[in-house]
Order: sequence, then structure tokens, then C-alpha cells
Amino acid sequence: MELRHLYYFLTIAEAGSITKGAEMLNISQPPLSRQLKDLEDELGFNLFERNKKKKVRLTTQGEFFIEKAKAILNSVGDAVVEAKEFDAQVNCNLAIGTTIYSSQTMFKQIESFQQKNENIRYNIWEANSSSIIQLLNERKIDVGYINEPLTDSNIETKTIVSDYCVCILPHNIFRQYSKTEVSIGDLSQLPLILLTSTTYSGLYKQIMDTFNEHELEANILCECHDSSMLIQLLSRGFGGTILPAFFITDTLAKDYAILPIIDNPWMPEAKIAWRKEGYTAKIATKFIEDILKI
Repeated sequence: MELRHLYYFLTIAEAGSITKGAEMLNISQPPLSRQLKDLEDELGFNLFERNKKKKVRLTTQGEFFIEKAKAILNSVGDAVVEAKEFDAQVNCNLAIGTTIYSSQTMFKQIESFQQKNENIRYNIWEANSSSIIQLLNERKIDVGYINEPLTDSNIETKTIVSDYCVCILPHNIFRQYSKTEVSIGDLSQLPLILLTSTTYSGLYKQIMDTFNEHELEANILCECHDSSMLIQLLSRGFGGTILPAFFITDTLAKDYAILPIIDNPWMPEAKIAWRKEGYTAKIATKFIEDILKI
């Protein structure tokens, strides 16, 4: 059995068919089928159930074996990184994943870390909290910033910021509103732009649940999935929004009215997340330790 057999197996499982797996691997389908058959013959059991539509589904033994295959490949990957690091052949690369809401917290901590550690190359991913956890498990990032109380036996988390939410209004809307704070009822009357995600989770869900609990219908003019789009809409006076206070930059505070929310029901947290097991690059370990000291 060779490592490539395990890699091919995982690719087919992810693709859901041998044909799509071959496309992902940029090889033709017949050789990939032979490689899979060789692996199954060596194991002595079938990894997939085939159907007439050429799709594949993991057998019970396949479902068990796929976790072992992932662990083997992850272990080999960790060993390679550690060996290269030992021989001083690896650049100081740090892969970080963050949610939209935690991005400002991340930037501040990167800035502080960079002052003490030069020549670091950052690879930054933006995703929702559940996707950040997945990226950690897949070894695509070293450190994650999340906002939801997710649990994963392979991941360690620690809250680094606990905050409150504020209402952000363009000045054209603020002049019409003419108050210095807002209630939940007020928020339901204001034109709102809200950040959302494909998983209907996080702060968006909390906001909508609160409106429902108060039997209020929110006046949502736009739901967007991108923070830069949100800022563009705000800058055009399209509507206001609700964001964690730790998201507010000096520019936002200068250009918009930032109003406290009466009896604020939303208390978002920023958590740092990292893998419990396996090798973690020295620079990532140092970054995590640096944050936990803050």
C-alpha cells in the first residue's frame, strides 16, 4: 500500500464518484479505478458501494477506514513539515482563518505579533465559524478565530474577547432618527443591512431570533455575505447595521454614528481555535501562546 492509494481513496470519497475524482486529480478514470481496486484487493474489503449512475458511497468499513486514512496522511504531512522546520528549510508561514466579525481582533493581534517577529508570511482565510473548524481539521490553517460556541473533540478553543453589539447608522439616517441610543423596537423600524451566512447561524440568527421573540418584523433591506459589500452599502446611506463593538475600526467610528443598544441582548465573543493533536509549526505555536498571554 502506498500513500498515493490513500490520497486517491480520499479524493474519490470527497468527489462522490470515480469520474469526478479523476477530474480533481487530473488523471484519466481507468487508471484511478485500477488504483482503487488494487487498494481494495490489498485490504480485503470494498471501500465503496457502486451504482449504475457511476456514483459511489462508502461502505461501513470504508467509513471506518477513511478516518484512519486521514490520520495517516495528516501524520505524514506533519512529519514532513517538522523535518523541514528542523532543517531550517521552511519559511515562517502562518495560515490563519477568521470570521468576518473577528477580523479586526485578528488584525490587531497580527500587528502586535509582527512587531516582535519579522519576516512572517501570512495566509489568511475568511469563512464562517463551522468552516474555520473544518479548515483546522484539514490542516489548511494553523489558527482560527470563531464566534460561535462550537465543539469538536479535535479542536481547542479559548475566548479572547467578550463584547457587545452596537448600531451603526450613516449620517443621513442618523439625522432623521435623532436619538443617541436604540431599543430593539427602534431597530425593527430602521432600514437594516445585515451580514449573513449560508448556514443561517451566528449573530444573524441571534438578531432574527430576538426580533421574533419580541414579535417584531425587522425592516431588512439587504442581506449580504461580504463585509466589504456591507461597508459599500453603508457608505451610500442605504441603511444601518448591527455589529460587534470589536469590529468597529477608527474609520467606521469617524464616518458613522455608533449608537449603543438598550438592554443589549447580543454579547458576541471572539474565540481562538487550534488543533489539540498532531504537529503544529513553531511559529503557529508561538502565535497562539502570544495571544493567550494577552
